[in-house]
Amino acid sequence: MSGASATGYGVLAKTLHWLTVAAFVLQFAVGYAMSTETDCDPSGEDRSGGDTSDAEEEQIDRLEEACEARVGDEGSLGAAWSDLWGGSIGVDGISLPELHILLGLAVLLLGGLRVAWRMVAPLPPWAPRLTAADRRLAHVTERMLLSLMFVVPLTGLALVAVSDDLVALHIAAHIAFFVALGAHLLLVLRRGLLPRMLPGAAYVSKDRV
Repeated sequence: MSGASATGYGVLAKTLHWLTVAAFVLQFAVGYAMSTETDCDPSGEDRSGGDTSDAEEEQIDRLEEACEARVGDEGSLGAAWSDLWGGSIGVDGISLPELHILLGLAVLLLGGLRVAWRMVAPLPPWAPRLTAADRRLAHVTERMLLSLMFVVPLTGLALVAVSDDLVALHIAAHIAFFVALGAHLLLVLRRGLLPRMLPGAAYVSKDRV
């Protein structure tokens, strides 16, 4: 089944879950590894100074000057945002800031798909091993994580497109995400519920978390 049954989640639910995990891991990895300065050296820069024609040198200089001017005014993420809306993203290869923005949009898309699927596909029953407190914690952290799938990328996009003053809000969204994720993982691992979300795993208990 693609939805859920008494034996756990279906193929589609598991696929969306692990795609979300992968997108977030990549998004945070790129975000934290991203240089504060955009590399404005266009392709062919390493050959300048003798191996390129005058026309190629002029084109390289124009590209470099345009990039530096744009980055100076907007910052690396702002430049990537301008490239995205200007249709020039990836022209000289996908940069880390551009990849960061694209991954944020991917997280938003996955969030929309997960909410839509949740509305039409029933959840499997709760695991009998879960206490009432466990179920409350699972419910709260589940809702928080689904909400933060939108809040984290949206505050990041607002930071880029609207104002740098929103950086505190974006950081707060990160903190809330990691708190909710930590609580959720602790519950899942403590109750031994991870196997029911593994691809191809046959889990016979009635799990829901």
